[in-house]
Amino acid sequence: MIRRNFISCWLLFCLAVTGCGGKVVTRPTVLLDAESYTNEGLDSFAEARWNNAQLLFSRALSLYQGIDDQQGILYSHINLAEVALSKREYSTVDRHLSFAADIAKKGSLQQYQGRISLLYALNALQQKKTAQAESMLQPLLPEFTGDKMVIIPDTIQIAAIANRTKIAFVQKQGEQLWTLRYENALRLTTRNNSDLDARLLRFQSSLMLRQGNYQKAESSLQQALSLYKKNVSRPGIAATLSELGALYMIQARWQDASDYLNRSVAVYRYLGDINKIIDETEHLVVVEAELGNLERSNKLKQWLSEMKNK
Repeated sequence: MIRRNFISCWLLFCLAVTGCGGKVVTRPTVLLDAESYTNEGLDSFAEARWNNAQLLFSRALSLYQGIDDQQGILYSHINLAEVALSKREYSTVDRHLSFAADIAKKGSLQQYQGRISLLYALNALQQKKTAQAESMLQPLLPEFTGDKMVIIPDTIQIAAIANRTKIAFVQKQGEQLWTLRYENALRLTTRNNSDLDARLLRFQSSLMLRQGNYQKAESSLQQALSLYKKNVSRPGIAATLSELGALYMIQARWQDASDYLNRSVAVYRYLGDINKIIDETEHLVVVEAELGNLERSNKLKQWLSEMKNK
């Protein structure tokens, strides 16, 4: 997502008010307005107010287009692609990335091609096009010797490693190796971002779960949840609550599972992610039945049927 510190998506809008020779540079009102819309959009995005962020980024885009500011146009399309990805509007993601890619072909803006390529990969991964996402991520990954990197990874490479690790768990192949690579990548970077650490804890929890070490898996997830809450990272909070619910289901701790799954649904409802709400509700149907709440379970089944038939 778009964040001022960095995680899956970064703040790419970095135009700054500068002075030269001790004189204050007066900047055109249109640029100040465009930057204001962008900053307000970033605030809305951080609060998961997708529609408001989309409106503000669109206003910034219009202003930049009106003065042919190619860098501003590029930033705006990337920001709009980020919003569309959060809203699962996949064709809109592709449209904005196509515009951004065309602009980034220019010499002074080629440095953003990696960011655009990463977003294309995330768009494929979110649609569960795993093989396509893996292929798109490959050129972005650093060179490895075993689980070690030959170079210090940059932010694009760290994100690529994190998502390649996610793919390893989906494919059930090389999970431990990629988790180690992600851990080593974080050790090499000087960036201070606890969301990255939280994602590592979730990967490590998944490994512990497969080893049957439920206690350590739970501890890692609780640590991750605390880190996400500290940063008010709602997608991370929702995902971790969901993983805790799934962990408790495996242990037949049905009341705990119900608690965490319902909390996850509440956050996903705030995010407007109906796909995730459906996934969590399918789990709750099982949990409520195990708790003997058959009426509640049947109501959830009925809701699922109605949603799937829309």
